[in-house]
Amino acid sequence: MTHLRLSALGLVLATTLCLQTAHAQQTNSPNNERAVADAALREKAYKLLDSLSEQLSSLQSAENRARIGSNIAESIWSQDEKRARDLFRLVADDIALGLQQSKDDEDSEHTFLVFGKLRQDNLERIAKHDPELALAFLKETFPAVLEASRRPDGEVPPEVTRAEHDTELRLATRIGPRNAEVAVQLARQSLERGLSDELLMLLIRLSGKNREQTKLLYKDIVQKIRENDLDDYLVVNFATQLVQHFAPPAADEATYRELVDVLLAKAVARGCTKRSVETQEQESVCVYIGALLPLLERYNPGQAQRLKGWAPQNGEYTSDPGSQVYAELNYLSTYGTLDEILALRSKYPTLDSEIAMRAISRAAADGDIEQAHKLAGTYSGDPEVQRQLQQRLEFYNPSDQKLEEGWADAQREWAKLPAPERAERLLMVADFIAPSNRKFAAKLLEQASGLADVFTPGERQTRFQITLAQTYCITGDDRGFAVMESLLPKLNELVAAAAKLDRYDTHYLRNGEWNMSGAGTVGNLLTILSNGAAAFAWCDFDRAVSLAGQFERSEIRMMAQLKLAQGILEGRPKPFGSRVNY
Repeated sequence: MTHLRLSALGLVLATTLCLQTAHAQQTNSPNNERAVADAALREKAYKLLDSLSEQLSSLQSAENRARIGSNIAESIWSQDEKRARDLFRLVADDIALGLQQSKDDEDSEHTFLVFGKLRQDNLERIAKHDPELALAFLKETFPAVLEASRRPDGEVPPEVTRAEHDTELRLATRIGPRNAEVAVQLARQSLERGLSDELLMLLIRLSGKNREQTKLLYKDIVQKIRENDLDDYLVVNFATQLVQHFAPPAADEATYRELVDVLLAKAVARGCTKRSVETQEQESVCVYIGALLPLLERYNPGQAQRLKGWAPQNGEYTSDPGSQVYAELNYLSTYGTLDEILALRSKYPTLDSEIAMRAISRAAADGDIEQAHKLAGTYSGDPEVQRQLQQRLEFYNPSDQKLEEGWADAQREWAKLPAPERAERLLMVADFIAPSNRKFAAKLLEQASGLADVFTPGERQTRFQITLAQTYCITGDDRGFAVMESLLPKLNELVAAAAKLDRYDTHYLRNGEWNMSGAGTVGNLLTILSNGAAAFAWCDFDRAVSLAGQFERSEIRMMAQLKLAQGILEGRPKPFGSRVNY
């Protein structure tokens, strides 16, 4: 693990690190007064979303209706599930419509990708709340995907069906622990199209939650392997991974023995009883299965003995589960809960330090530094690892003295940089530290604001000003609104100019409305502003909504106000670089 120090280099590297892992730290539980105020803000956010949902029908672009409607539906689910479900159904209609229309678009391939991404995003949102509804959405929209991707000869590109296969499995793996029946149903559908490594991950996740469903799916997978010849590398690799990494007691022993018998029989059929085979494909099968013979002969010694010419020379089974272990850890670090990550400590004790690091990072990302400290205290292994854990936690909550020392080093190292680059780094650090140390961030912002004029007018300067405004708001300084009020007319002018230059630079418009995909210089600026919307919302929600209302294009105004409402419902902004725009 890299040793993090609050030096000039450390500040820059730390910012990069936290951009990747979104580490967060929040204040302690709010007092009653703050809780009442936050509840009032949430009520305002819901009212704003209700108003925006009523305006969806005024939009001409199916893409914008789907994008904004999907976001609203996810945000209001806990408050009005029926309305959220209705919105998701309308979104499904708009995505299907957009896919159908993509065939007639002059840039049909790009349009297909845009609506494909919308479909995937919407699926992820639904699956968080209702796996069955997610499955229904997937089925309902797939015919439109097939038709939109169909070639002039009537064939559907194989990569489209493979992508759908992967989507089904990702959905199954995500929802497996919550709803095993739906997960297995999805897995069986995807199994009809072939085998995938995601199936192994699904089995591993289900085995600890629902043994009966795991057993049924496992039988189906073994039957699929029985039906396939081992002339496909993917099938051979999957089958051997399954034998190696999903064994009893996690696996049903009877089915596991059946799998062993199937593999040995296929190896015999492929000629592996001889030490020399005719083709490279045959040799590949014999090598793969031969490496597992010391394991396989525990379950079928007679058949395994026939393949002894391909056994490891030392006669021992040498398992290398590291790749699968890390795959499971990586998966849970991204999609799992903190408890699921921690459960791996007893499952894989040899990786205790790595799992502890991931759990601490996850706790910090969730804004629970107290929990992160507790987790660090549970690790009693290597003293050097203990020291690294403590150093990492100190980084999340540095003392004023550490900050001052680090900043002094940074100023000396950056003194020779060009003024614009120095200004950007200064603002980067201020933005990075603002939520956890407003006082120190305010000090840096004073210097940063004084350098706003060192930029040549253009996109780089505007990006700097947007970030400056957001960081002011994070510190509770309403000068952030003053900066944005001066920028709004310029942004409206840029949007109007970009609309006139549509398709010269990029596709700024779709169906006569602004394309929200963030393409082009102006689109990137609006995306940066959108990503930092929570800063403005928590600083002064009413003023922020009023400011967003000054966008001249209604679709941009709606998206801006949507992001403000979402910012409130998602909670106070998290620190450590989540808004840095460089």
